[in-house]
Amino acid sequence: MNVLSDNLKRCILFRNMKCEDLSNFLNMSNYTIEKYPKGNVVVIEGNKCEELGILLEGLLEAQALYPSGKLLTLARLKPVETFGEAILFSKMNEFPATIGAIKDSKIMFIKKNNLINCLTNCHKFMENFLELLSNKLLILNKKVKMLSLENIRKKIGNFLMEEYNKQGSNTIKVSLSRKEMAEHMGIQRPSLSRELIKMKKEGIIEFDKKVIIIKDMEALSKF
Repeated sequence: MNVLSDNLKRCILFRNMKCEDLSNFLNMSNYTIEKYPKGNVVVIEGNKCEELGILLEGLLEAQALYPSGKLLTLARLKPVETFGEAILFSKMNEFPATIGAIKDSKIMFIKKNNLINCLTNCHKFMENFLELLSNKLLILNKKVKMLSLENIRKKIGNFLMEEYNKQGSNTIKVSLSRKEMAEHMGIQRPSLSRELIKMKKEGIIEFDKKVIIIKDMEALSKF
């Protein structure tokens, strides 16, 4: 229980909650903890959402498959991040994407009625829950903006500028593989590679494996 409590304290839902409130929540909640080996599916697109999930260990990826066959990566979830919080309270409570385990993962599932009890009885939990929903909305807006860009170069430029703002450096350390970058942008991997090579030849960027260096910030910001 102590290990679980320590994990949950790092989750935005339980941040700055009193130890007594967290303990009461765990004692009174009907939660389960499931393990998913690497490569296993956690939820399938279209399935009903009846619980909120909190990733305790591992790494998850949410992907949507379009009728054209294009695969789009919507999100990557790291430990103590959540999924299902918005869909759970929707009238159309179906998962819009398939979530799979990229690494061996352990997930805590919490029933809807337990969340309602905590939202009703704990003001801090309600604040945290609303902040979580707001953060997810902002992330979704960024994703929509990126997908609405009309060409590959603008998508790459948008990605690099976001990473520049987050990392505060012209030397961008990219955690994604080229395949994962392409899926994140909703484009084909060969198309991404070709455009990166063109941008390198034009002196806009330099890259090597997991590092991309912005050489011409003015040109990049005009995309």
